Amino acid sequence: MRRIGRHQALFARSGHVAAPRPVRLILPFLIFLSVGLLLLSRLNHSALNDVRWRLAEWMSPALEAAMVPLGPLRRVGQQIALQVDLSSELQRLKADNEKLSSWEWRARTLERKLADLEALTQVVREPQLQFVTGRVIADSSGAFVRTVIIDAGRDQNVRTGYPVINADGLVGRVVEVGADSARILLASDLNSRIPVAIGRKEVRAILSGDNGPAPRLLFLPPAADIAVGDDVSTSGTGGLFPRGLRIGKVVGDLAAPRVSLRADLDRLEYISILFHDDPMQQLMGEIGGARSRGRASNETNPGLISGAREKR
Repeated sequence: MRRIGRHQALFARSGHVAAPRPVRLILPFLIFLSVGLLLLSRLNHSALNDVRWRLAEWMSPALEAAMVPLGPLRRVGQQIALQVDLSSELQRLKADNEKLSSWEWRARTLERKLADLEALTQVVREPQLQFVTGRVIADSSGAFVRTVIIDAGRDQNVRTGYPVINADGLVGRVVEVGADSARILLASDLNSRIPVAIGRKEVRAILSGDNGPAPRLLFLPPAADIAVGDDVSTSGTGGLFPRGLRIGKVVGDLAAPRVSLRADLDRLEYISILFHDDPMQQLMGEIGGARSRGRASNETNPGLISGAREKR
């Protein structure tokens, strides 16, 4: 006993205490068990999955009980993280507000100049578009079609061909109209073709849907000066869509550019239909009406035609 006490005192003085023998035996076993459990966790066997699930189910009451006292601590941690995020977000918003204030001043100056120039040149102002807002009541999208149905139709003066937007940008156009409902062809549909203008130079192209999240840009002019991130909007070419409706930004490889849409077409709830009539259709309708009126007058006055023939 004296010898053991002397050895312990000697080790204590030197700063090294010998580990008890049971601990030295259990440590290799625990290491071996840990390695074995790691190897078993990498195996995807049905029996192992069943055992793992049963162990998790058996331990779930203990885990739930352990989470009760940790709940307030977790909430405190979440609040601290939220405050840190809000602080950085506040700094960013302050910087953005300063930039927007300067841009607002410049925009007002440009508006005054533009108003003076319009008054000087007597420019015809573009008419304000009326609209009606409806709610998406059905999503008929599938593997080969991308459309939605809204609860507004002919009784709300909705017509085929009207463009459809939401708060983010262009959604599509009306393709079928009922009494109280209408079907909207989304901009990402395979049959969708939209004339667009790209970037500050307003490079013209066609936005073609392919049922994917990012439609393609087709018929770009040779050596088109576009870049990733350029804004894409409707060009108004053809008259089907009004000019200047926001669509998205250029993304992907410029050899085959695509457009990331601003509007989230998978989460549509309320959308607005713009009462925009195609001017070409109106013009063709007036020309057709004038021709039909001319034929009707000739049929009702056959003497004019016969008199003209006698003069010849």
